[in-house]
Amino acid sequence: MAALAKALLQPVVLLWLALLGSAGWFIYKRKYRLAALQGGLALALFILGSSPLAGNLLSRLEAPYGRTSWETLPEADAVLVLGGIGGGSDSEITGIDFSSTVDRLLTGIDLTRRGKAPVLVLGGGGYWKNGKLGSEAERIRPWMEKWKLAEDIPVHDLGVCANTYEESQKFAALARKEGWKTILLVTSASHMKRAEAVFLSSGVEVTPVACDFGAWRHRNEWNIFPSIDRLKAVQIWMYESAGWMYYRSKGWIQLDALPEK
Repeated sequence: MAALAKALLQPVVLLWLALLGSAGWFIYKRKYRLAALQGGLALALFILGSSPLAGNLLSRLEAPYGRTSWETLPEADAVLVLGGIGGGSDSEITGIDFSSTVDRLLTGIDLTRRGKAPVLVLGGGGYWKNGKLGSEAERIRPWMEKWKLAEDIPVHDLGVCANTYEESQKFAALARKEGWKTILLVTSASHMKRAEAVFLSSGVEVTPVACDFGAWRHRNEWNIFPSIDRLKAVQIWMYESAGWMYYRSKGWIQLDALPEK
């Protein structure tokens, strides 16, 4: 009963039920065109939010980067963790408002603790405080040091980066300066295709290490009620698809720099 109540209290479910009720009302009033419109919207919402479609779309991005054996992962000169992990927040005891992609940071830390690389590099966006823009790493590094999460591991900060392309450019310059040749690239599995392509196009050879997988939650199952989580999965797929086309149009992804897969 609690699960049903929880489902019914989702705004997307209330909207779906309202569309169904509206379609039924217009059928009763013999306004069939309006009924078809409302019914079509309800059907679209059901397909996107209740069917396995969301998981199937997301798995197209994630599946190539699945890994079950970490022992076979090669050692490298550095681990690069892309940003989007979280921003500064004085309301949090940690000083950080971690996002759902915090798996990226934890994966990067774990790789260095396993001895896969002697250096950790943090990319990322920024957050505003008192009219000044600070980087994610400014808050994350002190928290890591406090909990001794990367003892004896140098942690570099790429500063504030507007997007993945800017991360690739700043990292390429840092890698040339430090003489790094082999890189473990850590980001969400859904973002890895675009991220890997950008770095390869920027002349940085990377080994992808994906995390934050989400497709498995939505595959091969139907829900009675549309789920906001499935709609979010569709949104991620749409965002990455649009991002790929935008990066291609800007020349930030060069197909001839990518290996055939």
